[in-house]
Amino acid sequence: MTHQTLGDFGDFSLTLVVTSPPWYENCYIVQHKPSGAVAVVDPGSDGDRILHLMQTAGGTPEVILLTHGHPDHLGAANQIETALKIPTRAHADEVPVIANASALNRSFTGKEQTGPASLETFAGEQGETLGGAPIRVIHTPGHTPGGVCFDFGRFVLTGDTLFRNGVGRTDLPGGSEQQLWASINRLLGLLEDDVVLFSGHGPEWTVREARKWWRMVG
Repeated sequence: MTHQTLGDFGDFSLTLVVTSPPWYENCYIVQHKPSGAVAVVDPGSDGDRILHLMQTAGGTPEVILLTHGHPDHLGAANQIETALKIPTRAHADEVPVIANASALNRSFTGKEQTGPASLETFAGEQGETLGGAPIRVIHTPGHTPGGVCFDFGRFVLTGDTLFRNGVGRTDLPGGSEQQLWASINRLLGLLEDDVVLFSGHGPEWTVREARKWWRMVG
C-alpha cells in the first residue's frame, strides 16, 4: 500500500491511499481544515494503515463515505468504524450491493468479507457535510444502482463511475451501460472545467480533460 498527500483544495486537504493487491483501489482521507473533521472515502482494505495515517494527521474522524458498495471499496469500513466509532454512509439504492459484497469478494478472491456494521443511508442527492461544510452528492447510477460522486467544490471523488480515459464496468449485478453513459453526461455537465476528478482506481484528471475525451468516445 502506498499513500500520497495531494494537497489543499480550498477548505479541504486530500490524501490518497492506494490499497494493496489485488485491487490497488484509491481510498481518500479528506480533512475539513477549519474544523479538523475527517472523512474516509472508500476504505477498500489496509485498515491498520489507514487508521495510522489518520492518527498521524490529527483531526476528528467523523464519517466513512462510500461512492458504491463493491468489496474493493468497503473492505476496511468495519474495522475503521469499530476503531473510531463513526458510521458508514452510502446511497439507499446501494444497500443490495453492499449486502452482496462478501459473496462478490469470495467470487474474486475466494475469501469472505465483513461489511459495514454501522451503515447509514441517504436518499436521492441529499447532501452530506464534513465539519459543517457542505458536500454535494451527485447520484451516478450505472456501475452500480446507488453509485455516487462526492463534490467537494474544487475536486470530486468519482468512485468507479469515471476513470482517467475509462469508465466503470457494467457487467456486475445492478450495472447498466445506458445508465452509466447518462450519468457521465450529466456529471460532466454539472462541473466547472478546472475541477479535479479523483477516481477509485488510477490517476486524476480535470473536467476539461474528461470532457475532451468523452466527446471522442461517449
